[in-house]
Amino acid sequence: MADFQPTYPSTDFANYSNEELDAFHKEDGKLRLFNNISCPFGQRALWTAIEVNAPFEVVEVSLANMPDSYAEKFNRYWTVPYLLDNGFPVYESAIVAQYLDAKYNNGALFRRDDPKASSLAQLVVAKFEARPFYVYTSSGDEKAKEEVLETVKELETIYSQNAKIYRSQGPYLLGAELSSAEIIISPFLYRFEALLSHYRKLDIFAEAPVLKAAFEAVKARPTFQRTIRPTSYHIEQYASRVKNVD
Repeated sequence: MADFQPTYPSTDFANYSNEELDAFHKEDGKLRLFNNISCPFGQRALWTAIEVNAPFEVVEVSLANMPDSYAEKFNRYWTVPYLLDNGFPVYESAIVAQYLDAKYNNGALFRRDDPKASSLAQLVVAKFEARPFYVYTSSGDEKAKEEVLETVKELETIYSQNAKIYRSQGPYLLGAELSSAEIIISPFLYRFEALLSHYRKLDIFAEAPVLKAAFEAVKARPTFQRTIRPTSYHIEQYASRVKNVD
């Protein structure tokens, strides 16, 4: 993490002894987020934790050399993020984000008390699929490109039409206030806006002005900026995976 200096408590997983790691399962009042700053799934959880002012500390887990002890002692799925709240485990990025929002923010990001607004945010999540973005970036496959553009088109329709009532109120899906829709999709948009522009000369927002406005508002948030590496980092890291570049 030489090019990233966290503004929150963070310690590498490898720096803990086995005894210290085992003790994390005890009820000690601590909120520990096992994460990796490069991972878009991890960013969902980290960004939420910062947005809701959760009293968390990060345990940074290497993705390139994930320790066996991480899976053995904590997350058998070999993924990040993973949350331990006073010894209670929470798995999967969207679930971790919702858990943090419910506990520290009265469920406001996920619109717990507004079923209509919540249904719109959930629709965004349901219609967003990250896989075509990865496939097209790495392979240049035309079918994957079509799926990327169709996904962006559908998101634009949801923001501009399904959530039309909110458009005069602000840039986010639900107007002036950030929602779970942005929490879930923005970490991927941040990476693939840069990756697809650099490697495939594709502007994913060319036909999606409303979605772009929401994303620009996200990028301007200090909370979001505390959770990202520069796009140049992701471009460099992805270079070895990209094939069939003109």
